[in-house]
Amino acid sequence: MGAKAGLVGRDRETTRLAAALAEAATDNGHLIAATGGLGSGKTALLTTARELAARQGFTVLAARGSFLERELPFGLISRLFVCVPPGDAQNQPRIAAALGQSDALAEPGPITLPELHVLHRTLAKMAAERPVAIVVDDAQWADLPSLQWLSTLPHRIEHLPIFVLAGVGAGEVCTGPQTLEELLAAATSEIRLDELSPAATRTLLENELGPLTDEFVNACRKQAGGNPLLLLNLARAYIDHVEGLTTPALLPTLNVRLRRLATHAPDAVHVLAVLGGEVTLPRVAELIGIEPCELAGTIASLHRMGLLSVEGALVHPLVRNTLREELTITERQDLHAAAARLLTETGASAEAVAEHLVETRPQDEEWATEVLTTAASRARTRNRVQDAVRYLRRALAEPQTAGLLAELGEVESYVDVPSAVDHLAEADPAHPALPALLALLGEEPEFEAEAIGDPDVLPSRPSEFEPYLKAIGFVRMRGDLTAAYARADRALTVARRWQHRPCTAAALTARSACLRDLGRLGAAEADAREALAVLESCGAARTSTPVFATLTELSLALLEMGDVETASAVFELVPGEVPDLFGAPALLAARGRVRIAAERRKDGMRDLLDCGQRLHVRQNDATSWRLHLGGEHLHAEERLARSIGAVLPLAAALREQAQHLGAEGIELLQESVDLLEPTGALLERARSHFALGRALHLAGRVKPARAELRTAVDLADDCGVEELAELIRQELAAGPAGLTESERRVAALAAEGKMNREIAAVLFVQLRTVEIHLTKVYRKLGIDGRDQLAPALRLAG
Repeated sequence: MGAKAGLVGRDRETTRLAAALAEAATDNGHLIAATGGLGSGKTALLTTARELAARQGFTVLAARGSFLERELPFGLISRLFVCVPPGDAQNQPRIAAALGQSDALAEPGPITLPELHVLHRTLAKMAAERPVAIVVDDAQWADLPSLQWLSTLPHRIEHLPIFVLAGVGAGEVCTGPQTLEELLAAATSEIRLDELSPAATRTLLENELGPLTDEFVNACRKQAGGNPLLLLNLARAYIDHVEGLTTPALLPTLNVRLRRLATHAPDAVHVLAVLGGEVTLPRVAELIGIEPCELAGTIASLHRMGLLSVEGALVHPLVRNTLREELTITERQDLHAAAARLLTETGASAEAVAEHLVETRPQDEEWATEVLTTAASRARTRNRVQDAVRYLRRALAEPQTAGLLAELGEVESYVDVPSAVDHLAEADPAHPALPALLALLGEEPEFEAEAIGDPDVLPSRPSEFEPYLKAIGFVRMRGDLTAAYARADRALTVARRWQHRPCTAAALTARSACLRDLGRLGAAEADAREALAVLESCGAARTSTPVFATLTELSLALLEMGDVETASAVFELVPGEVPDLFGAPALLAARGRVRIAAERRKDGMRDLLDCGQRLHVRQNDATSWRLHLGGEHLHAEERLARSIGAVLPLAAALREQAQHLGAEGIELLQESVDLLEPTGALLERARSHFALGRALHLAGRVKPARAELRTAVDLADDCGVEELAELIRQELAAGPAGLTESERRVAALAAEGKMNREIAAVLFVQLRTVEIHLTKVYRKLGIDGRDQLAPALRLAG
């Protein structure tokens, strides 16, 4: 069993109490005040002190202040001394009455010196027999005479075996505030029960729920802070979520404390729970119908109790959610409506008023429409698109103004394409934004050549985004991949700042293509997957050009990484007969490549030819789709790539042609390598260097062949394409003239740093034999000397 919930994380405080008890037992009396807000664990600490005192042989006098008996003179004292009748009580009628030794009622009024003397003498007599521990909880609710007596104890017990512990609820009402201050000031020491540490929070929660993750503990701490009572209620109410959790079991305790504080305190706290922190003290006072000066003291007490922040907002989301849930929907809506009117009258911002209006029933008044549209306009200026959509949708329920529906559709186009299409089509069927939105839903108009933007001028509005990305595509086509990536990255930053989801997805897709060309395949896959999620979140249809473009990039990134199975699964989102959309040819080309890699060559070839046919119908040819068709298609690919300056497709076409020529293709491969050198296309460079190395090997040019292969394997490793890297290493290990066993033994010893004479001695051969073997090794490995042996042998396996 773990520690009691109220004692978790209170080891230091418990140790202090144990030490004070030990000192009190040696005639060194102490009065300690333990203060804490609601739910801080004060009562649990005092209970532990009582148990410790009893185990150490103390006579324990314990009582608790009673809110209902705070006007009963000597009420607390009577509960403390209930089993210990003072010997001189009969001489003090009020004490005798309080202790039940008289039929008279104790009269109100300050405690007198004779009365104090009787109580102190009685306490001293008890302490002479055995040490005494007085434990008083909720001292703030003690009646005034009892509180006055408590406040005099620190000066009376200094040299007596008496331990006094007074628990004080911070922020609670008190019958004698000044007397309580005297008590706190005279106390030997004070224990402040602050929030639990993160480690103690974890312990308390795990005592209730078992082992927990850091993420879960942090979420609980965010909702309930380090307050033991709130954490305990949260743990016991938890089912499957923490965010937005409510704990109805907390309400009786909370409401009782609030009503004791002030009759208006529950109303004030409910207002704060519903309306949030921007509602100032005068506004809250007006909403609940009292004067601000009357509310100020209540707010200060709530702050001392730990419920409110310095700014006047409820500290713990758990408390706020619970209090909100206690109100009916009608009560919440009425509060929001009253707050909206009050904030409007007092000159609050449109956004502050709009946040309340969206939580109310329609006001059917023009001022509400004006506030909501103004708030939406400001939200758009600040790129808070979701807020703008909320405000404008709420404005539809109020008296409408001209253009409201079109404005809503324009804002919705950032985050909710189907709704945007509905509203724009209703407002203006010829709205210029509709064609692009319909394309996201798979309803494309006639194919038209799009304008091309300036790659050096960032778009200032969504309508300029597609031309800008098209311009980036031309930069990428020319082989300036670093510049293309940088521009795509800037475009993504702009789109995210706008919170425009279609533009964000388009920029992610463009950046994914650049990353794939650069050989950063993992990042390319991540961008494509994120783009797909963004498109789904804004309602784009699966059969639409933007989704097709994203699936194309995702499948190609996976294919380049060698994950053919996952790349094939990408196309499960696409119907077998691909609709004739603008993005269909590129998708077919990608699916064709993947199917060929998956040994479905017939299906793959059909996709590639279908791609070519659709491009022919549009009279808009493209590169790369012919590469796997071979023959004259490769020459057509080369001609097209040269004519439009497409560097990567040209290099790939040259490489494919050369690989059918063997050693005779060296010149084409050298051109492919030279074209790719300045581009940063690591994977394509690896492939061309690999092909050139093999061709050189076949031509018997071992040294330059191995240099090309070493470059190729380094590039493949940089890209993380293990399958290609392994193929290159196998080529390095084999070559046209592999090492004999004798040559390998000699080379291995030489790589270890042994001299020729040492090698001859180890292998029992002539020195001249070692020299001949090493000469052959250098030639076969394409190296110049002994210092290059170790890395060359590693590459050769």
